[in-house]
Amino acid sequence: MLKKIIAIYHNAQGMALVSVMSLMALFFLMGTASLLNTATESKISQNHKQGIHAFYDSEAGIAEAIAHIKNDTINLSQDQDPNWQTADSTLFRYQYYTAYDPNTKIYTITSEGKDLTQTANRRIIAEVRRIFFTGDIKSPVYCGSGKNKGQPNAIYGDSNCPSWASDGDPNNDGSVACISTPNSYEDDEFPLDLDPNQLYTSAPNPVEYDSPELNLVDIADYFKDLPPDRTYLPVSTTETIGSPTDTQVVYINGNQTIAGHLTGYGVLVVTGNLHVSGQIEWNGVIIVLGNNVIQTGGGTSGMQITGALLTPNHFEIRGNSDVRWCGDAVRKVMDDAGDPLTVVSWKED
Repeated sequence: MLKKIIAIYHNAQGMALVSVMSLMALFFLMGTASLLNTATESKISQNHKQGIHAFYDSEAGIAEAIAHIKNDTINLSQDQDPNWQTADSTLFRYQYYTAYDPNTKIYTITSEGKDLTQTANRRIIAEVRRIFFTGDIKSPVYCGSGKNKGQPNAIYGDSNCPSWASDGDPNNDGSVACISTPNSYEDDEFPLDLDPNQLYTSAPNPVEYDSPELNLVDIADYFKDLPPDRTYLPVSTTETIGSPTDTQVVYINGNQTIAGHLTGYGVLVVTGNLHVSGQIEWNGVIIVLGNNVIQTGGGTSGMQITGALLTPNHFEIRGNSDVRWCGDAVRKVMDDAGDPLTVVSWKED
């Protein structure tokens, strides 16, 4: 009996040893799995962090390209040959190139970003459309036809900018043609009946024919969608709109008559006809989409414009009117209104 008990005891010891060793093996496997899992999660977290860094660097390349497009300083790629622009510093590491399609007016920006370890790469492709270039406006008057019916009137192509509008760059303050027109010559259908002696410019030609056509409808729609600061004008009272430090956008849907004395700073859009029987002193840009811009009165000052007046159709002045070129004022009031760039598409490739 005693021998049986001793045998059972020894058997139990063996089973306990096996159980303990099994548990130790299980704990070892669990510990190893935990370490591997921690290492994997750490690696995933590190890769995710590096990927985010690379993505943000890629976005920085897009932002730099858009800034250059806005300032008209972009280096475009030609003939499908990428002209890579590179940034490599302790903070950012990216490269991008920009292509332009003149038919659609779309810039395609391809930007590649890397994290600082150069382990992760991200690529973003963005399409940006410019609605208009302020540089396309290159004369104090743009029109399809024009007529001067009185004295004294003058259109000045030599830059004459007030101090509030000056951008400090004398290189873009040169002389331009007094009038630009998309029409190729003077005839009965598209007359430019203006006395050359009243067109003052040191540019080679006071009138530029066959100038690139301005899409004034697109420009006007852009200002309509901002939204504008005002959608009405007084007819027969004296009023000042905006100031040199607060240029405004006025969008008139329809015809507009000015019989009082209006002073303004900014962009004035009239989708119909503009008739000035009183006085208007406007600093900036006037866009008229209707058939006529006609000034018929105004006492001693009539129509006084510093900047540019743009219409695809007829422009007519009858006395005591001055239109003075100021490219700086054109750029300032249009830039103050907003950035005429719109993102068409944006994707991570």
